[in-house]
Amino acid sequence: MTFRLNVRKPLAAMTAAAAGLAVVVAAPMTASAAPAATPAPVVSQAQAVYAANIALLRFWPAMEAAGSVLGTPYRWGGTTPAGFDCSGLVQWSMRFSGIELPRTSRAQQAASLPISAEQARPGDLVFFGSPVHHVGIYLGEGLMIHSPSSGKSVSIVAVERFGTTPSGYGRIK
Repeated sequence: MTFRLNVRKPLAAMTAAAAGLAVVVAAPMTASAAPAATPAPVVSQAQAVYAANIALLRFWPAMEAAGSVLGTPYRWGGTTPAGFDCSGLVQWSMRFSGIELPRTSRAQQAASLPISAEQARPGDLVFFGSPVHHVGIYLGEGLMIHSPSSGKSVSIVAVERFGTTPSGYGRIK
């Protein structure tokens, strides 16, 4: 289903287009073209979808940063493109979205709001183990990006096929 969203600001137009919405860019109204009475605002389904997708934009730089280091080798305690461990990749990537996270996967879980798998959106965190010992960034469509373990490298995998069931998902506060 395609929604048409009438926007006047370039950033809103780009954001709506990135969210998959059809965009109609309207020229600013002049005083003579302004309607006599302004109807009460109504939140349409398109506006609701738009608002939800605005929240996702917050994490796009982080997901793009993580994707830029695909193939980087795992390094225990690693926090740079020379080598990452799982939480180091998450911490480094989220900085590109202006988000400071703690260093370890357990502390990252504590810094996020617990959500269900059904609520997970791109940019949310996926945790493994009890107590938590692994974390990845959820990309949507059942995929995550992570730095798995020694001898492996930053990769995108299906959450279900990682080898263990997630112990939880978290939304960054």
